[in-house]
Amino acid sequence: MNINQGNNKKITVIGGGPAGMAAAIIAARQGHSEVRIIDKNDFLGRKLLATGNGRCNLTNLNCENLQDTLHFFSELGLLTRSEAEGRVYPYSEQATAVQEALISALSDLEVEILCGIEVKTIEKVDSEFVISNDRKLFYSDAVILATGGKAGPQYGSTGDGYRFAKSFGHSVIRPMPSLVQMVSEQSFFKALKGVRAKGQAILIRKNQPINRELGEIQFTEDGLSGICIFNISKYYVPGDRIRLDLMPEYSDAEVKDLFESRRKALESRKLIEFLNGTIHKKLIPVILDELSLEKTRKIGSLNSSEIEKLVSFLKSWEISITGTKGWKEAQVTAGGIDLDEINLDTMESKLVSNLFFAGEVLDVDERCGGYNLQWAWSSGMIAGKAAASAIKE
Repeated sequence: MNINQGNNKKITVIGGGPAGMAAAIIAARQGHSEVRIIDKNDFLGRKLLATGNGRCNLTNLNCENLQDTLHFFSELGLLTRSEAEGRVYPYSEQATAVQEALISALSDLEVEILCGIEVKTIEKVDSEFVISNDRKLFYSDAVILATGGKAGPQYGSTGDGYRFAKSFGHSVIRPMPSLVQMVSEQSFFKALKGVRAKGQAILIRKNQPINRELGEIQFTEDGLSGICIFNISKYYVPGDRIRLDLMPEYSDAEVKDLFESRRKALESRKLIEFLNGTIHKKLIPVILDELSLEKTRKIGSLNSSEIEKLVSFLKSWEISITGTKGWKEAQVTAGGIDLDEINLDTMESKLVSNLFFAGEVLDVDERCGGYNLQWAWSSGMIAGKAAASAIKE
């Protein structure tokens, strides 16, 4: 068995994603320790390349630590631009630009990068950590766990960090898929695949609203997607339903008045044309079928009760939900290492000295729009600086 052991103080970052790379860069910048990253993927930042549909929404203008992140990337030579709802992207709109900037910085700082190595165990013997992958031992004075959660296992996120944390006595809040599509068994979804609609999605539990989001709703062949749905998916529990408001700018009374006027103006046309220009055309036959309204009827034959049913449907369309998609489709993990056991000023374990955490492995999950990557950068930078300071002392 080979032994990698030297005389200089060492910091080992487990996980080469956004949090891990940020931690390694900041730790190496302190200049008084050797820093290495160990990652089981063949290259660093694999999951990062998939963020923002390949564009990498790296932060948001509304994030608390925005300026620190923008300064960090400016120092790496990355130009950024902001778009709708405060999302910040690399100016080239390529996630590879972010990945390459980080890897170049690691190279400049002479951080040792060890890819294709899957860590099996981490133990602390006296004041030193012993890291094993069954074939080799690595010794370290400090360890930063930045292994990610369980979302996106195809990118290497398989929850290894939870096992390591538990071995040191840490508690793990049950990990669940978050920012993920919601699934329904209602048959009409097959006809609505690809439809996008602006509206409000409300999570309903026992007839009470739990959470609501305004924005684009996407219909899939087996349920609902889109940023609205992603943001409320973290609150879902079995038995919940989704209520859609497809005309959120209008009150029920305003929609009723609008429909009464349309009935008079379009009375000789067929009912299938009644909602043209109001909602996506593919939604119209589905809504009429759900209300048992014959499509070939004359619009003028609609009575007040039927108008009210149409209004109610467009303003409060309730959809049964059977669950969410799984880990492969989830963008982030809800749950993780209990924050009560972490000093958030340093990201150091309260149970084990010189053991630090960063990123998605912790029980932090934010909404869509760059907030989760902001947490990765922020927690990584704090952990990197604190780890370097701890072993210097």
